[in-house]
Amino acid sequence: MGSINRFDLANLIEEYNIDFFFETGTWKGDGLAYSSKLPFKKLFSCEIIEEIYNKAVVRFKNENNISVFHGSSEEALYKLNDQIKGNCIFWLDAHYPGAEEGIHSYNEFEKENVRLPLHTELDIIRKLRPNYNDVIIVDDLRIYEHGPFKNGNMPDSILPPAIRNINFAYDLFSDTHEIIKLYQDHGYIVIVPKKKLKEITDSLLSKFIKKNIRRFVYP
Repeated sequence: MGSINRFDLANLIEEYNIDFFFETGTWKGDGLAYSSKLPFKKLFSCEIIEEIYNKAVVRFKNENNISVFHGSSEEALYKLNDQIKGNCIFWLDAHYPGAEEGIHSYNEFEKENVRLPLHTELDIIRKLRPNYNDVIIVDDLRIYEHGPFKNGNMPDSILPPAIRNINFAYDLFSDTHEIIKLYQDHGYIVIVPKKKLKEITDSLLSKFIKKNIRRFVYP
């Protein structure tokens, strides 16, 4: 389990002219509370587990710029997109709903787009938001590959070898965004627009990415 608190969102807001925050998987609401202290016009969070959703509604009932949606991330991305008229930071952390709380087992949901919705989420964002310079941060890279993760690797049985990769992220975003892997905690994927990189040579590109990894993530 990772945390959006690890990221310097204030820098991302300034760097990419961000107005909105969208989170999939509310959990305890700590990430939403952290993000709400920053100058977002509106913050959205979606939670499929009713018990967790109800707690979040109570916690944020006095926050006028926070909206918590009850349903799957797929439903939320489609239904709320019209309200996100500007660049957005997407924090995608909706996998294995209810497992951390012990409400459901890790494999209780048979539907892949509920149990592991990342591919579906990225596909929807790509389809609905081609004209925005969104930033996407994904938790738990270690579900999809082995690596030098600070908190160790997942067992080989987590996904079949043929689909245990993030090739779909590259297929969807490599033409418009840079895709950066971070190995702190359980691992992250950071997907940032290429807009500021168009006139930079390949040699400078690697320096830019390295610099921003240090800026985006607290040590």
